[in-house]
Amino acid sequence: MSAWREGDSLPARSLPLTLRRSVQAVAGTRDYYPVHHDPEFARASGAEGLFFNTMFLQAFIGRAACEWFGNDALLRRLEIAMRGSNYVGRTLTAEGAVTGVREEHGRRLVDAQVTLSTEDGPTTDVKLTIQLPIASMPPAEVGG
Repeated sequence: MSAWREGDSLPARSLPLTLRRSVQAVAGTRDYYPVHHDPEFARASGAEGLFFNTMFLQAFIGRAACEWFGNDALLRRLEIAMRGSNYVGRTLTAEGAVTGVREEHGRRLVDAQVTLSTEDGPTTDVKLTIQLPIASMPPAEVGG
């Protein structure tokens, strides 16, 4: 079925949270709320500084999932619970573990629990389900 087993570790994947990346995320997601691009507004709102939006975190999880499960894997389910901010100047890290492996309706599925964290500690809890690609079938015999 799958080489993945419940309890398998998903190794850390990290990404520097730079100002440039923040500006690109704002433009790419069209989330122009000032806490993501205006440091004074962010601080006046009670934040330490600029922080990354939800869509950026979702994309980072997608990237990490591709690195863990391969580019042909399909993200079937994604649940995130943001517990803290991911500020510019930190490094965002995703790591976790496989919580289940199953076959359902002919699909090979892997469940995982992942935590996003920075130097400040855990910021986001993630649950995901990945559909693994079906191994290619050998070609049918011709003739007969």
